Amino acid sequence: MGAVFTQAISFLLIILVGYLFKFFGLLETKDGHTVSKIILNLTLPATIIIGFNTIEINSTLIILMSLGLLANFLLITIGGFLWRKKSSADQALMMFSQAGYNIGNFTIPFVQGFFPQAIPFIGSFDTGNALMIFGGTPLLADKMTGQKRGTRGVKDVIFSLFRSPSFSTYIAMIILALVNMTIPESVLGVVELFASGNAFLSMFMIGLYLELTISRVDLVKVAKLLFTRYTLGISLALIFYFLLPLPKIVRLSLVLVALAPVGTVSTINMVAYGNKTSLSGFLSSISIIISLLLMTTALIFMGL
Repeated sequence: MGAVFTQAISFLLIILVGYLFKFFGLLETKDGHTVSKIILNLTLPATIIIGFNTIEINSTLIILMSLGLLANFLLITIGGFLWRKKSSADQALMMFSQAGYNIGNFTIPFVQGFFPQAIPFIGSFDTGNALMIFGGTPLLADKMTGQKRGTRGVKDVIFSLFRSPSFSTYIAMIILALVNMTIPESVLGVVELFASGNAFLSMFMIGLYLELTISRVDLVKVAKLLFTRYTLGISLALIFYFLLPLPKIVRLSLVLVALAPVGTVSTINMVAYGNKTSLSGFLSSISIIISLLLMTTALIFMGL
């Protein structure tokens, strides 16, 4: 319990430091783009390599990939149904606020220090999650809202997936596991140097992106969106933990992803489908704080 609580406090402090650097003009929001490139291209792939290096591909990992697809499909469909009578932009906002999990930039950094054995399971879920957010979710949003902003061919979807260094790393490590190959210890030592910076850089980047100003009208809308997301997320977490016949470590991992914040790609799609950048940025920022509190609470109650 102490390790979880310490990790949560440390993350909040790093996020606060990142925000203060922006507030006092030492850095700007645009500097977060540079940090993001370092994370996506270096530290996150290194963390995935460390976490996946000794895994064995089995039915559990396949189930987790399938759950990543299914959870996204279910939540975006529910979101579209709940706001079906609103404008197409609002309906898309509800859909993208429910589906898509911030796993690479938040959930994996959160667990890598005290619960690294969960990374292969979280990463497997994220493989299915990525398939939806880069392809399936925009197609569903198009169908339900009547917009045509996300309609793309299969080649475009595949290209988008493999432009993501984390997804490419997942696939590469899964292929290595299928042929029973592991990264040599000499190479792994170098990879660990890059992976060690992932958690700090991820939280610092979140601080740089953190938005705390919004109109009262938009604040009410964000409150409704987040209430819906976390009501569904907590329900899903309870189902995962108490009803699935899987090992405890797998069920713990699923609880964490169910409570994860809104995904970065989902936030981008909110804007692409006609919503304000300030609203989607604020929504994403608040969801990160809420998820940190909920994930910490869940781990403490589950006795980790």
